[in-house]
Amino acid sequence: MADVKTQIKDQMATVVSATVADPNVQADLSAVPAIINALGPVIDAVLHSTNQEPWYKSRVVWGSSVAVVGVILARFHVDFPPALQGEVTNDIVTAIPLIGSIYALYGRFRAKAPIGTTPPAQK
Repeated sequence: MADVKTQIKDQMATVVSATVADPNVQADLSAVPAIINALGPVIDAVLHSTNQEPWYKSRVVWGSSVAVVGVILARFHVDFPPALQGEVTNDIVTAIPLIGSIYALYGRFRAKAPIGTTPPAQK
């Protein structure tokens, strides 16, 4: 992600410098660094809103999948071998949806961008 941010910042610096150097634009070349620094939060926002993560690397997808598996196991009363049955098995089957849901929430809060987009470097 840092490489993409650096690339975007470099491209913006080039474009801003060229624009400021245009005689039709009323700006001083000494303002270019300040303009680029002011655009830093914009770069962060764009990168955040355009997550380049493939769907299968999404913590949200995996956390939700674990939750779904837990619900299906509980709903269909999946039996485990006698050695695994008992309170521990019940606790695990009961905890799976909770763990999956927590992991999905964690993934959503840690996500840098929407699911399903391809990183520019991978195109």
